[in-house]
Amino acid sequence: MAGTLRIDSFDARLDDYLAIDTQPEMLADGFKWAEGPTWDVKRDCLYFSDIPANRIYRWDERRGLTIFKDPGGSGGAAAGVMPGTNGLLYDAANDRLLICDQDSRSIRALTLADDGAKLLHAGDGLPFNSPNDLVLAKDGTLFFTDPPYGLIDGGKGIAKRRSVNGIYRAGKEEAIDLLDGAVSYPNGIGLSPDESHLYVTVSDPADPRIVRFELRGGKVIERIDRWFDMRVFQRDGSPGMPDGMAVAPDGTLFVAAPGGVAVIDVEGRALGRIVTGVPTGNCCIGSGGKWLYITANDRLWRVRLADLPQTVRHAT
Repeated sequence: MAGTLRIDSFDARLDDYLAIDTQPEMLADGFKWAEGPTWDVKRDCLYFSDIPANRIYRWDERRGLTIFKDPGGSGGAAAGVMPGTNGLLYDAANDRLLICDQDSRSIRALTLADDGAKLLHAGDGLPFNSPNDLVLAKDGTLFFTDPPYGLIDGGKGIAKRRSVNGIYRAGKEEAIDLLDGAVSYPNGIGLSPDESHLYVTVSDPADPRIVRFELRGGKVIERIDRWFDMRVFQRDGSPGMPDGMAVAPDGTLFVAAPGGVAVIDVEGRALGRIVTGVPTGNCCIGSGGKWLYITANDRLWRVRLADLPQTVRHAT
């Protein structure tokens, strides 16, 4: 399918990340709200959620779009909780799909070899609000966000059991630590290649931004509350809020932003934007680093990437 996206360049360095002659492709449409894309490097396929439809889809070059799991959620959503799944993450080390499950308000692990799912992190007796997005460190430590977006009343009623919209760390020993509970609406999350910085988008209508945490030993030692101000992408009336992200091998961010996907370097400078013109949920790098897959409202897109820089860049 032909695409109609456009690329806005703010810096010549954008050519290092997007192929100069790139022609965006629309791979599928008709979704209610597509989210949470992740690439399975073993099977060369993409998984993503359609949250309101309560489905997880799969896409690959050979078969195109297929339904992978229906219903996507684990079932039994409590009163005040919207069923379905949000962020997904393929865990290559264990060949499993990690799922932000709104039904059980937990992180679940679907072992792909035998199609069996188990509860991974359930909040130690106190339900999470609505796990939204997640990222893995090399040692298996999991970082995830827990806003109230999967609660029908937006976290204003009895369904919300936690007093904060948290950013959490879950180690291999299964202990869960609250890294930060002061961010109003944490959403997408990403980890720098050297694991020294954690990035979290904030979908606060009054202050949309990216927060950057400096990490040492998995603990936060510094927080920059407004590392990147997303209001810059609202000035032209672009719809949507900052959301999910993908991190390039050198640390450059591809971030769902108002009206599309922003490309932001490690210094917090915007190099350009892939303009979808609609609220955009998330993105991931797939196909061996050749394509950026984008879930934008009711559609699945992909944009050809350049040969991405592999050397990790550090902020000065």
